[in-house]
Amino acid sequence: MRLALLVLPALLLLSSCSQFRDRPPVQVAVFSQGSDMDLPKSVFQREIGGKTVTLKVIPEFTQDSIVAFHSFAADDGTQGICLQLDVKGRNALEVTTRLRQGEILASMVNGSVVDFVKIDNTVSNGLFTIWRGIPAELVTKMDEFYPRIQTLKQSGGDSSASSMDMTPSTSSEKKEAFRRSRERAKPQEAVKPGTAVPLSKALQLQ
Repeated sequence: MRLALLVLPALLLLSSCSQFRDRPPVQVAVFSQGSDMDLPKSVFQREIGGKTVTLKVIPEFTQDSIVAFHSFAADDGTQGICLQLDVKGRNALEVTTRLRQGEILASMVNGSVVDFVKIDNTVSNGLFTIWRGIPAELVTKMDEFYPRIQTLKQSGGDSSASSMDMTPSTSSEKKEAFRRSRERAKPQEAVKPGTAVPLSKALQLQ
């Protein structure tokens, strides 16, 4: 009995460590604009674009909805990222951009507001861009957890931009998509001229 009591905490510790390793290296939360009419506990305020803006406490989507990403150089010397969202995140983004035209969506990364956009059209393809504010080292860490958008498409995670229902949604699907993208990203084996190659191998090398 005493041994069992000692083993249980160890198992719980191992479980928590495993969950910690699976935790994304970046915490992303995108918030829609609130108002003074909202309950005080349901909103918070941040300085955005030189003005105090009221935001809703509950985000429209978080890093849990990220399936893949693409990075690019921002004008201010930081990095921007385009995020491909799963079905849940895509639906939330579409509803928000459809119903809240003219309002602000604020992007918070690791606890700080780094960017904001003004909603001027409905976004239905599940793609959301944070245009600036991402450190280069954070992009490097994201590469260890998320596939790149183009690599994900090439590995079969998304058949086309208009077929977002094929996008991985569950945790296991996202892990499998990441595994396939890494396999796809591996350099292909070189074949010397005149070397006989089995047909199955030749197809893989094309």
